[in-house]
Amino acid sequence: MSQTIRDKAFQTATDEYLGWYGDPVASLNQALDADPGFLLGYTTLAALHSLGGVPGHAEPVQTALRAAETLAIGATTRERHHLAAAQDWAAGDITGAADQWEAALAADPHDILALHLAHDTHFYLGASRKLRDVPLSVLPAYAPGSKERGYVLGMAAFGLEETGEYAQAERAGREAVEINPADTWAVHAVAHVLEMQGRAPEGIAWLRGLEPHWVLAGGLAVHQWWHLCLYLLEAGRLDEVLAIYDANIRATEASQILDLVDAAALLWRLELLGMDVGSRWQDLAPIWGRHAQDHVLAFNDVHIAFTLDSAGDKAALEALETSLKSYAAGTEENSRFTRETGLPVIHALRAFRHGDYARTVEWLAPIRGHLAQIGGSNAQRDLFTQTLVIAAFKSGNPALAQQVIAERKLVKAGSARAFMPYLAA
Repeated sequence: MSQTIRDKAFQTATDEYLGWYGDPVASLNQALDADPGFLLGYTTLAALHSLGGVPGHAEPVQTALRAAETLAIGATTRERHHLAAAQDWAAGDITGAADQWEAALAADPHDILALHLAHDTHFYLGASRKLRDVPLSVLPAYAPGSKERGYVLGMAAFGLEETGEYAQAERAGREAVEINPADTWAVHAVAHVLEMQGRAPEGIAWLRGLEPHWVLAGGLAVHQWWHLCLYLLEAGRLDEVLAIYDANIRATEASQILDLVDAAALLWRLELLGMDVGSRWQDLAPIWGRHAQDHVLAFNDVHIAFTLDSAGDKAALEALETSLKSYAAGTEENSRFTRETGLPVIHALRAFRHGDYARTVEWLAPIRGHLAQIGGSNAQRDLFTQTLVIAAFKSGNPALAQQVIAERKLVKAGSARAFMPYLAA
């Protein structure tokens, strides 16, 4: 009976994780309550904590790993790969974790849990080819029309979009949504395609049409609202964006890391368009500030930094930068990303915030070709590109601005509304 309860709870956790709804951590704990000897439950729990932004040295991750390690004797091949992946993530070897989940897939392409864990990890690494190739490599193993195949198609769609294969991405994403309209990752993948192709009216219709489904997927709902706001920004409907921010994106104590990233990024984009966001930076900063010493991903730290700066919390920002300089000297993979890309972006955005546009260009222009290193999507990193273009214009370097715009058009159609006034000048 306990194994039946365990298996049912674990399947629920897997479904919740694939569908971005419910509370997979709570469901995993139910599985472990039913069977305290469930190794895969502990490894998945550790992995989900890590992917959710919990530092590898923190108690939730370490407790789950210690429990898994005590059960490792006699582990199956699948369990060994999942355990090694969770250990690697906790130790700061993010690529190593992805490699282990890929190895699990090579042994069993039906291990859709390993696929999704690898996919999320590749996203954090900005590894666009892996985002595309790994789901496509196992797609033939899934039955046509099955819900599982839909999830794989949704992951493949996002990878195809991130590698610029927009037509294929849209086909895969729409097929996944036909199979399961509640597949919010597939909905999100098509939203990315429409964003990158400058199809804002279609994007608004796409997300609004599927809104009854994706608002139920709490793990990604805020991000879908963020995508809707990107279309509205390009349409010049700034008041609507601010209303959506206040109703659906504004951070709370329960906000996930991705939600905080979206809130910060949207406020920055609104200000690039000249919008007064009032005290919203000051509301966001204390919530973000609780993660200032985590240093899980450079991408997160960049957003923490410009939030603290925008809120005027100079002491907290200086404490973060001091901590990051020490962290960046370390040997973890993310330490290197922080050193090579994260800190320069933080310095660039701080200079921009304080009107030193030449310094922004000095920090940001040389690294623009490898911003993917810190993770995130092409759409998310476009914030840095838009900022660089405006800084180049404002610092009297229109040639560089035009060069960056030309580079941007290779990935994304059209000119961002934020720098259109400089093109017309």
